[in-house]
Amino acid sequence: MPHVCSSRRSVVEVTADYTPGDVVHIPEGPFQGMCAVVRAVDVDTARLQVHAVGRGGGAELSLRFDEVEWA
Repeated sequence: MPHVCSSRRSVVEVTADYTPGDVVHIPEGPFQGMCAVVRAVDVDTARLQVHAVGRGGGAELSLRFDEVEWA
């Protein structure tokens, strides 16, 4: 079986990378294309609390680490 290389990092690899104030990009889903500011990091659940900003206004979201990318 060939080795499959993925550009996505595991949740374990990114847990310490995010801190409040970081800016992230949401590449997929209903908030695709929006940028967000990290408000809180929950390492235990691997989730970020973010404030997303787009043309239609802003929204408070809870996203998994693997649902965002660095902006």
